[in-house]
Amino acid sequence: MNIKMGVAKAGIKPSGDYDILVLKFPPSVYGAVFTQNSLAAAPVIYDRLVFNIQEKISAIVVNSGNANAATGDEGFRNAQRMAEVVAEEFGIEREEVMVFSTGIIGVQLPMDKVEAGIRRAISEMGEFDLELASRAISTTDAFYKYYQTIGIVDGKTFQVKGIAKGAGMIHPNMATMLAYIFTDVKIDKPLLEKTTKLVADRTFNSISVDGCESTNDSFIVVATGDSDVVIDNTNRVYFAKKVYEIALELAKMIVKDGEGATKLIEINVYDAQSKEEAKAVGEAIARSNLFKTAMFGNDPNWGRILSSVGQLHIGIDFSKVKLYIGDFLIYSGAPVDYDRKKAIEYLKNSHEVRIDLYLSRGESQWTFYTCDLGYKYVEINAKYTT
Repeated sequence: MNIKMGVAKAGIKPSGDYDILVLKFPPSVYGAVFTQNSLAAAPVIYDRLVFNIQEKISAIVVNSGNANAATGDEGFRNAQRMAEVVAEEFGIEREEVMVFSTGIIGVQLPMDKVEAGIRRAISEMGEFDLELASRAISTTDAFYKYYQTIGIVDGKTFQVKGIAKGAGMIHPNMATMLAYIFTDVKIDKPLLEKTTKLVADRTFNSISVDGCESTNDSFIVVATGDSDVVIDNTNRVYFAKKVYEIALELAKMIVKDGEGATKLIEINVYDAQSKEEAKAVGEAIARSNLFKTAMFGNDPNWGRILSSVGQLHIGIDFSKVKLYIGDFLIYSGAPVDYDRKKAIEYLKNSHEVRIDLYLSRGESQWTFYTCDLGYKYVEINAKYTT
């Protein structure tokens, strides 16, 4: 896969770690999904404009440690300037560059440091290093998030690689996250855009850490076309599954890294009237702080699960509902006599917890991911800007 990268320590992060990432690749088609928060950050506003007019892009630049959000006209000019610096260095058009920022909201970028960092990163371009790239875009992340796989079509191999960042302020649509997936297939832009949106809906738009929707969320899929594999209607489902595989792994890493989290919680909603209903039910459970704190305390408090679903007011007949925590049937139209001590042990000993809810209303299913909520989350976010 023909992708080159450069990183730099520009002095934006208080830690002094890498905070600039530049990726360069051949002119490539791409799909993109951005935050729906009305307070969209300056780079998101800029990228949306690019997305609406540009068929292919050739570079990505990311700064971490400063979100460039709620920064007005100056912030937008700074986002544009980041793209201009990259374009000048590579000899390409500004509109071929997408810009991303992540970090503290409401602080103007130190553009002297940013510009110098971008130029330094470009002067030291090397091979695409997933771990180093994910390190450069991280903020409060406890670990770096990257994943890769290969696919085979008609005996020909293609690659799919991804990096992401995100730990807190996670909630659709999407999360305080940046995620980039790269593949070397040949594919037309409309099909790649459709794939990107479908994958985002089942992954990054189906996770929640704290119910807080961010200002900078962005998910990009870039297809460089370096391989001999052509994606069309005959193999698009297989290709989508490969992109989904990467996105799901990255999304689950983000939830596992929920600030202070001790458990990844998988919420499976079955037998709903529609996918939309199943997703809404899963999301209602995932955003319940009462449920999430119960999971932190290893308390199989099923009342908190069902009451969060009841708040949707969609006419669910709870006399037909079944609820499992792990393999333990907890509720079946009424309280069930289950082994509470063993259920507590399951929660205590599991870093990944499964919740299965059967609505008995239809045939649709959705899976939502969240994490528990504990003391560390409050500590991190109480001191975030201080």
